[in-house]
Amino acid sequence: MYIINKFRLSFFVIFYLMVSSVFVYASQIDNMYKDLTLLDRTAQIGRKSYTTMGDKFYKIYADNPSGKYADDALLGAARAYRRSFERFNMQIDLDKSLNYYRMVQGAFSSAAARRAYLESADIFLARRDTTSAKFTLNKLIQKHPNSAEAREAEKKLASLGTNNRSTITRPNPVITANNQVKQPVKAPIKEPVKNIAEEDDKDVVSVSAGQDSGATASGKTVNVHGIRYFSDQDYTRIVIDLSNNAEYSSHWLKADAALHKPPRLTIDINNSILGSNVSRNLSIKDGLLSAVRLGYHPQEKRTRIVLDSENVKDFTVFQMSNPSRIVVDVFSSKRNEEVKRPVIASNTQTANRPSTDMKTKRPDDLPKDITLGAALGLKIRTIVIDPGHGGKDPGAVYNGLKEKDIVLEISKYLYEYLKADSDLNIHLTRDRDIFIPLEERTAIANKLKADIFVSIHANAAKNKAATGLETFVFNVTNDRAALEVAALENQATTKSISDLQGILKDILKYSKLEESVSLAGSVQSCLVKSVNATSKQNLGVKQAPFYVLVGATMPAILVETGFLSNNGDASKLKSSAYRKKVAKGIYDGIKEYISKYNNF
Repeated sequence: MYIINKFRLSFFVIFYLMVSSVFVYASQIDNMYKDLTLLDRTAQIGRKSYTTMGDKFYKIYADNPSGKYADDALLGAARAYRRSFERFNMQIDLDKSLNYYRMVQGAFSSAAARRAYLESADIFLARRDTTSAKFTLNKLIQKHPNSAEAREAEKKLASLGTNNRSTITRPNPVITANNQVKQPVKAPIKEPVKNIAEEDDKDVVSVSAGQDSGATASGKTVNVHGIRYFSDQDYTRIVIDLSNNAEYSSHWLKADAALHKPPRLTIDINNSILGSNVSRNLSIKDGLLSAVRLGYHPQEKRTRIVLDSENVKDFTVFQMSNPSRIVVDVFSSKRNEEVKRPVIASNTQTANRPSTDMKTKRPDDLPKDITLGAALGLKIRTIVIDPGHGGKDPGAVYNGLKEKDIVLEISKYLYEYLKADSDLNIHLTRDRDIFIPLEERTAIANKLKADIFVSIHANAAKNKAATGLETFVFNVTNDRAALEVAALENQATTKSISDLQGILKDILKYSKLEESVSLAGSVQSCLVKSVNATSKQNLGVKQAPFYVLVGATMPAILVETGFLSNNGDASKLKSSAYRKKVAKGIYDGIKEYISKYNNF
């Protein structure tokens, strides 16, 4: 009798704690919304009050991403940053608000998600971006056709005009990055190598400083000891290998008709030495870049890398650590047109962007009788599976296990599951124990024009009690725990990642955040179900700046399959049968996402 009563007492204590915590969250969110309203009514208030409120909302979501009030909390974060933007006109607040709106849209099917579509559409309308507004409203109607919000979206669309037929146009003629019509270009005059570093910068139209990209002003001389590239007709990634982090700047130079010079991107690396074994001229000729040229200015100790453009429409430049390298992604106008979500037409110039001629061509509004995927011809076909680490990089090593071995076996199981579907093209970034740099893995997916990219890892933590499964999407974050996971996988420090986040916000324009969150949600829920994980072990969907996801132009996720540093997780992951369950869970999640995406 005593045992039964003790059991009942324990049950009621746990039940009471669960119920009371729900009420605490509900009350806390309600009070925070009241505080947000109070901020709007207060004349003398600073931007920090709004951003702090937004971060508090986000923390409630991050603490329990599958909780009852997670969607309301995430929507609150979006609203707080939106109101901050409306009041203080800081572009960073608008970017963060739209990111949070997209996360709500991708992760949930609740009223909060439906409101997120309407509110983000209102943002586009306020900025006179009718195309993006119509795109967003149509997407709401497609995903939630019988909702009150869908009827509201229909009214908004009606007020914007009756032409809701999708029109996807290809630019003709091709517009180059300096917004000039591309004419037949004569072969560029090859300059002496010694002059490349001294090119006249009077026609620079944009400059970005490496100090904003996590570069360190250590005073050390940087040795430029290699250059690599991954080439495709509408996407190319250039990697400049360095001895240590550098101070650098990038410049977009306009075409010079008199000298028959095409538009070109230059990267200047200060306080550097150009290695004698580094090729000074790479002939690429992929339809996007014609060549990459290197030169050195001995008096200034400055290395210049010049990318000669044939059809470059946009670019990003950022620095990675351990090992140090500068990564340059260049995109064609065609690649930009194929971005699967609308891009904000901003009136604000950022320091490292080309001028407004770099706007992306977007599909116009969508018809109501056709799915979004069908309208854009975007059926999911190609999936790239990325087993983390490999070769000289073992990843986490605990309890007699190496991360690189575990994730390779899981990835092979996943490959076999997916390969059984004849409609899918499946690729592994590695199928054996070899080392592949992080930046090459994403480049492989981009070159293959993959529709999904899944990177598979195993976690570790100083706290040996840490346990569970979590799935990440690429985004900037203030969450210290998420940054620590990213630092572990990136082989970097949390500080270097925090420094890098400024430039990563620019890369987010090519990421498919909403789709990635939706994919991550499906994979996380199916994975938890497949391995019978407890609610405590379901760590949910999170965001962090993982290097391996940087620059991915398709829905991309990183799955942490357990903590090797935890005895319980490690014991399970030693079993091939359990690894197969992990693979089956990821497979089920991918198939669930494909079903939703191809048919909604």
